Amino acid sequence: MRFDARRMLSARRPLVAVAAAGLLAAGGAGAAAAADGDDGTPAADPSVTTSASPAQAVSLAQAVDTALKAVPGTVEEAELDDEHGRAVWEVGVLPDRGTPRDVVVDAGDGKVTANRADRPDDDDSEPAGAVRGAKITIAHAAGAAEKAVSGRATSTEFEREHGRAVWVADVTGRNGTAYEVTVDAATGGVLSKETDQD
Repeated sequence: MRFDARRMLSARRPLVAVAAAGLLAAGGAGAAAAADGDDGTPAADPSVTTSASPAQAVSLAQAVDTALKAVPGTVEEAELDDEHGRAVWEVGVLPDRGTPRDVVVDAGDGKVTANRADRPDDDDSEPAGAVRGAKITIAHAAGAAEKAVSGRATSTEFEREHGRAVWVADVTGRNGTAYEVTVDAATGGVLSKETDQD
């Protein structure tokens, strides 16, 4: 997959914002998922309630969990997208064995709709070793980002900023405001949260 989330989201933000806003307008703050161990399996945070529309009932953390069941490994990025008019999660997995995979999970029913080889792109991908070495999983990072701004993550990807390994999450708040939240990949702490003006 090797999508550049920042570049692609500028074009897709209307779709993502509408899907996430509809989800959050139903009455809940975003789900906060925390990693339940090193395998990246998310555990629900009882302090945060979740409300989901039928079109996007599946959270980022749930999509990641589903993708890892299909392809055991480490997830480096996940993004809410539109595929033939249907909301889906595109999840980039670095498998324990073999080449990177692009796993597509239906955002409505949580089923895997595609599992295909991912073509590497040196321009926007991080070294596999750095991603696998991150102490904080993508599910944990997305949960921390959601909790920081009371919203729902629409994408999260591994990056390096000023030599530091981080997870960068795009989150839609309950009022529809778009945020970019940066989470330390070593500690899970929120480093910054900014309103995304794109």
